[in-house]
Amino acid sequence: MMKRLEKVLLALCAVAAVQAVSVADAHATPARTLMQKLDTNKDGLISLKEAVRHTGLLRNFGLIDDNEDGKLSEAELAKSKLTPGNKKLTASE
Repeated sequence: MMKRLEKVLLALCAVAAVQAVSVADAHATPARTLMQKLDTNKDGLISLKEAVRHTGLLRNFGLIDDNEDGKLSEAELAKSKLTPGNKKLTASE
């Protein structure tokens, strides 16, 4: 009886974990997705060297890099309408 209860509990935990990951993925922003995909050294920034793997980002790298430090932060990616995947801002925004 106890083994069966443990299996059921384990199955429920697995389902809950999968749902939590799905919800987190659904709320991922284009900036966060790019950061996770391209920030290979995990320093929280995308360098020009890391950006070469994404042509769309590379094309506008200099325009997205507000502070001109040669790296893109998640905040810079999030606020730029030039970041691939960001919704285009309208004139009223």
